[in-house]
Amino acid sequence: MALVAAAATTAFAQDDLVKQAAKIDNWEEAVKTITPALTSSATVDKAKAYNTLVDITYKKFKKEDETKTTNQVLQKNDPVDTDGMVQAGIQAINAAIECDKYDQMPNEKGKVKVRFRKSNADRVQTIRQSLLAAGVDYANNKQDKQAMEALGIYLTSADAPFFEGQDMKSNDQNRGLAGFYAGRSAVALEDYTKAAEYFKVGVADTAKQVHDLSFEFLLYTMRLNQKTAEDSVKYLNDMTELYAQYPENDQVYGSLADAYLAKGDNAKVLQLAEQHLAKYPNSTLPHVYKAYLLMGEKKYDESIAEFDKVPEGAPVYLQCVFNRAVCKYNRAADFMEANADIRTGRLSPENDTTYRGYLEDAKKDFEKAQELDPDQMNVKWGYLLKNIYIATGQQDKADAIL
Repeated sequence: MALVAAAATTAFAQDDLVKQAAKIDNWEEAVKTITPALTSSATVDKAKAYNTLVDITYKKFKKEDETKTTNQVLQKNDPVDTDGMVQAGIQAINAAIECDKYDQMPNEKGKVKVRFRKSNADRVQTIRQSLLAAGVDYANNKQDKQAMEALGIYLTSADAPFFEGQDMKSNDQNRGLAGFYAGRSAVALEDYTKAAEYFKVGVADTAKQVHDLSFEFLLYTMRLNQKTAEDSVKYLNDMTELYAQYPENDQVYGSLADAYLAKGDNAKVLQLAEQHLAKYPNSTLPHVYKAYLLMGEKKYDESIAEFDKVPEGAPVYLQCVFNRAVCKYNRAADFMEANADIRTGRLSPENDTTYRGYLEDAKKDFEKAQELDPDQMNVKWGYLLKNIYIATGQQDKADAIL
């Protein structure tokens, strides 16, 4: 009986804290007052307690939000506690979710009597819209921690159970934008796992700019997440999954191919290239990957044939022209080594013609690289082109290369 009496006393004490907190004007003090009732193991109406916490935090949120709106409409400049508004809003959403959890539990009679779901769903929806605007402002002002908090709960609260029957995602035109900004802030905070989650939301957006930017950042953050061998395996699996979703996307294809290269699985890179070309015969990247692998295997003629399939307008054209020139130069060098007389080191007239033809072919590509990148900012064409000029008796051109 003593234990029962003590438990009853504790429960009454917790109920008193709930009532006391509801009367306190300072929201932070009210939150401190009610917290013991929320964490207590005593028998207390937790749904009601959490709903009171929603009342407390929503009151603070609403006060600041209304002041902000009044300032905008009436062009006033009354002080607004934006940080307090956001933090109160976040606490209100979390409290509403907890309230709903307890509100779904059977009472002492074994029946479920939902009391707070509708009102809290309405209040949370109001808060979410303000958190979206505040989160974007935070992100633009490089207040990344605050941005990630505000936009993060904006995104996750769409799955709150009290929104049951409402599609809070498909009908949300701002969801992708929120994902992009939240992801960008997560990158700034070096939380790449969270960033990838948020960018996946941005990728699903139908707006091309949001989709494209989110895609670039998503691939970037997924690469950065490779810190251990297990991470690399996960990355390969993630890229395989992403490629299945977006097989036409060159960035995804290239990232998957790079993942196989990092693993040392060149055969898989070649297989992927053939599979991709079978579906997308006008794709350029598979030819680039094939060309580089064949070049590494010293299969220069085959590599040159693949480089030939890269069109001049391709972003990687300069690098391909240069490496095709290197292939042609190495082909000439290998021909010289294989066919030169052992005693004199010279070629027969017929072989010399073939050799010089190879050098002329290489010279055209090196000169094209020179034309596209005269200051050698991206490719170092100077040394080998100078060698060709010397070998073909064009000393004046060789001297002109510094």
